[in-house]
Amino acid sequence: MNLLRLTLAGLMLTGVSSSAMAQVKITGVVKDASGETLIGATVREKGSSGGTVTDLDGRFTLDVKSKSSELEISYIGHVTKEVVVGKKNYLDVVLESDSKLIDEVVVVGYGVQKKATLSGSVTQVRGDEVLAGKATQSMASALQGTIPGLTITRTSSRPGNEGTNIVLRGGISVNDAANSPMIIIDGVEAYQWELSQINPNDVESISVLKDAAAAIYGTKAAGGVILVTTKRGKEGRVKVSYSGSVHANVVGKRYPLANGLEWCQMHNQAVQNDYKYGADHTYGWKLSWPQEVWESLANGERIEGMVNGDYRVLDPYADQFDAVYGTTWGQSHNITVNGGNDKIKVMTSLGYAADRSLIDVAYDGQKKYNFRTNLDYKISDMLKTEFNISYDKRNTSSPSQGVGQGVQDMSLFPIYNEYGQFYDTFGNNNLVAKMVEGGRNNNTEEIIRLGGKLTLDLNKYVKGLSLQTSANFRIRHHKKKERQTHVTMYDWAGEKNSIDGYPDYSQGSGSINSQSSDNDCWVKNTLEETFFQTYNALLNYNRAFGDHNIGVMAGLTGEKTGYEKYYQFRKGMSNDNLDDINLGDVTTAEATGGRNEVGMISWIGRLNYDYKGIYLLEGLFRRDGSSKFSKENRWANFYGLSAGIRFSEFDFVKNWNLFDNLKLRASYGETGSQGGIGNYDYYSVISLGNTVFGYDGTKVNTSWIGAMTSSKRTWEHVATTNMAVDFAVLNNRLSGTFEYYIRKNNDMLINLTYPATLGADAPKSNSGGYRANGWELTLNWNDRIGDDFSYNVGFSLSDSRTEVTDYKGAVAISWGKNKIVEGRPINSIYVFKTNGYLQSEQEVADYYSTINNSGTLAPTQGSNDQLRPGCLRKVDLDGDGAISDKDLYYYGDSNPHFQFGINLGAKYKGFDFSAFIQGVGKQNLIREGSLRGPFVNWWMNQNNVYLNDTWTEDNPNARFPIMSFSGAVNNWNYSQYNDVNVMSVWYARLKNMAVGYTFPRTWMNKLGIENLRLYVSADNLWELTHVADKFDPEAQASTGQGKMDCYARTVSLGIDLTF
Repeated sequence: MNLLRLTLAGLMLTGVSSSAMAQVKITGVVKDASGETLIGATVREKGSSGGTVTDLDGRFTLDVKSKSSELEISYIGHVTKEVVVGKKNYLDVVLESDSKLIDEVVVVGYGVQKKATLSGSVTQVRGDEVLAGKATQSMASALQGTIPGLTITRTSSRPGNEGTNIVLRGGISVNDAANSPMIIIDGVEAYQWELSQINPNDVESISVLKDAAAAIYGTKAAGGVILVTTKRGKEGRVKVSYSGSVHANVVGKRYPLANGLEWCQMHNQAVQNDYKYGADHTYGWKLSWPQEVWESLANGERIEGMVNGDYRVLDPYADQFDAVYGTTWGQSHNITVNGGNDKIKVMTSLGYAADRSLIDVAYDGQKKYNFRTNLDYKISDMLKTEFNISYDKRNTSSPSQGVGQGVQDMSLFPIYNEYGQFYDTFGNNNLVAKMVEGGRNNNTEEIIRLGGKLTLDLNKYVKGLSLQTSANFRIRHHKKKERQTHVTMYDWAGEKNSIDGYPDYSQGSGSINSQSSDNDCWVKNTLEETFFQTYNALLNYNRAFGDHNIGVMAGLTGEKTGYEKYYQFRKGMSNDNLDDINLGDVTTAEATGGRNEVGMISWIGRLNYDYKGIYLLEGLFRRDGSSKFSKENRWANFYGLSAGIRFSEFDFVKNWNLFDNLKLRASYGETGSQGGIGNYDYYSVISLGNTVFGYDGTKVNTSWIGAMTSSKRTWEHVATTNMAVDFAVLNNRLSGTFEYYIRKNNDMLINLTYPATLGADAPKSNSGGYRANGWELTLNWNDRIGDDFSYNVGFSLSDSRTEVTDYKGAVAISWGKNKIVEGRPINSIYVFKTNGYLQSEQEVADYYSTINNSGTLAPTQGSNDQLRPGCLRKVDLDGDGAISDKDLYYYGDSNPHFQFGINLGAKYKGFDFSAFIQGVGKQNLIREGSLRGPFVNWWMNQNNVYLNDTWTEDNPNARFPIMSFSGAVNNWNYSQYNDVNVMSVWYARLKNMAVGYTFPRTWMNKLGIENLRLYVSADNLWELTHVADKFDPEAQASTGQGKMDCYARTVSLGIDLTF
């Protein structure tokens, strides 16, 4: 009996054991968001050491303990996903890209924070989203319009000479240097132009600190902070990636210069107007050329022959633009190696890029060479190191003469003479000759960065405690060689040396009409060396106590910058083929230079607290001590406070089933600026010279105090208040942010006006005030239709308003743009108010009777320069019977307003599409320089817009006043700026559009390729714009010789390949 019981018990135990050991076989497939299968994805059962990886088709088979088991599926670059087996034997798993993870973690000063618990104003964009697939190698240009509140302008599209300017939220000072945001690349301060020099393919993310979050950087952060983080190695097998593109730069919007035919028609119209309305009714044909010559040219007839005693070849269809600009080509190539294991991870990249401007008659462009290695090495569980080294080199080469020209003379003269030589018998201004023969400017910038970081994890001894130290070095080597050489221009065919002044074709060449002298040929050599070093020691403590989460960071930083400069100059270079400066005239030699050092030490701290991720609080502190100030004012404290509440985490809000995220946050912080402060301004500088002294005329050395100094000056202090709401609804498909901010600078450095009896220039003092307030709106929609199609739409809109609140010392108001007017925005516009045009000579006479008192600006009545029909009727606002600067009124400011950006994207299976539109909703613009009006400089080329849109009797309601050669009339209508001279500008530009196709991985894997994408991309493809004088909306307001540029449209073909 006992034996039977034992037998039954054994059988039962065996059954139970067998039942417990029975496993469930699960199969499935792992895909990415686009539907492509993922090879080598890890699939494992949670709580078990076993697992598997997906095969070449992305499929897997795994035995799990039971139907209640939970699987964990992970893949490099994607969000890890957990799935309960349940009743399914087959699983179709989709992993999202880790771009969402990157969005969840935001790079901030000296660390990272979770976006959900972030209470400051920090905008982060991924490098691959805003930089990949664009032909431009300038990160600053690529960022234009992508970040609300960040205003990026440029004066040119020439590579290496873009003239980029970056201002955040309207700036904080009248000192331009103070308005530039602090640029930090991998924790080390950088020059703003380095955004155009580093390899954009290396960039992981860009974060912009806008409010109190920037206070952690203290004295340099008043203009905001831009943090650039480069890519690092990822755990997994080693991958080799290649991305390359070739692109064509084509002419976009041409600047509106008149051709010869249009210029002559404008000339003849102006002459007729002056004849009709001038007091003595005389014709003023320019250059003393006969009327029939001007009329023939205006009818499109080419002239070869004697004109006013000189042999001329005049071609009304001569086209300087097409002789200079055309389609140019560029290319870029990048190779990246990325991979590692739990001990060591590395990312190494090599990059090369070459690009040109639209100038194709001579080389004008840049070449970039980039190398970077970022290495992470885990020595032990307690000790981790990070190393980085990078080398960026940019060679920019351009003609030293002729660039941006084409305005100096009317386009009536052919570029080449009968023999293909440079032709110019008027003014010596053949711009093609200058570009080809006039010498070159070669500029080389080299940046070497070395850095290391050591992290000691003390969690074993004190939970949540770690120590971090780092050392970083930036070495800049800058070499610039400017060389101007001889330019030779010829007559048509030897007429200059012929007996009768007509061409002498027997000599087989033109005669030299003009040639640069040796004194016009020179060489300038500039060499600059900068060595920047910075050291950090930071203690971090992060700990959760139940629902209370605390993070503390405290540390010390130090930095030192050493700078050296050497400059040499000589002219009298007789040989254009030799650039050795020793060949120049020694009596013209200049040799200058200098050396300086500046340092700063800082104590920094940050405290973060949140309760259940609902109530958020952050405090920042920094104490800076700078060698730029005297000992009494060397130290300053800066701080920031921010708080937030995540209402979406409250149960009563969750019950609404409306908000996936709803967070209110606010901040206040103070930052500083050193803009306008020299390295040694608090020291008295001794100037040296000599003079003749005594009865015998002996020359003796002299010395004097160069300028007054002050030991009481300190940093500009900027206080920023920020309020914001973040929200997400419809299952996170629609999300957005609205922010309102106020920035105040009550210690702005300005120059005070003192009586001349002071006897010296007074130093700047902290006696000014500045205010900027504005708002930013961001909306994003992300959705999916079915399994294969996903799309996204993003929109941003921002605006800022400024005011110079305090500026001690009188600043005279003048017509046009005034940078500084107390109580008004920076760049305020003051103009004369007008009341239409004078339409008849009787109206002119009646008008003179009301505004012709003493001091009037009106041209003299009864002279050839008198007002006439078609002139503006300026309003005598002060009623004193004269038009004077007392009648100027505030019109507005010239700053861009309502800046917007629109992002569009879509993916369908292997296809992808993206587009970005950037623009400005409103900007007041006054054109300055020689093209501000017709014939303000009569001999120069003109804006052809005036040909058909200036006042005539047949067009009494034209956009622009009458054309004239009278300087006084043109001053009245165009130079003494009036309200009608202000153009209301808006534009929307398609900054980038790309279409790509990624081949199925199942095809590529058979070839040993992990990923292959082909794409076509276009930059600056089109624009909708409203600019009355037809210039490009981004063109600089100032015009004239050397300031003209044509913006490029770029079309690229590219490939992304990963093995």
